[in-house]
Amino acid sequence: VEAAGNNSIGGGIGPAQEGPGHVTFYVQVDDPQAYLDKAESLGGKTLVPVTEIPNMVTFALFQDPEGHMVGLVKGE
Repeated sequence: VEAAGNNSIGGGIGPAQEGPGHVTFYVQVDDPQAYLDKAESLGGKTLVPVTEIPNMVTFALFQDPEGHMVGLVKGE
């Protein structure tokens, strides 16, 4: 995992879990809970509730109605 810097985008690569592979993209937002609530109101399903890693990042994951996993992230 690589943290975003002044001129960079954070990211990471990890081993695949059992089952088909997938790509998860993260969108930087100012209020992850508000966007998670909006996703749920449009038929999305929360996979990981808003979680804070102190002094680093706040994030959440949801699945859209078509099954795509999307991350929401707010940097500190």
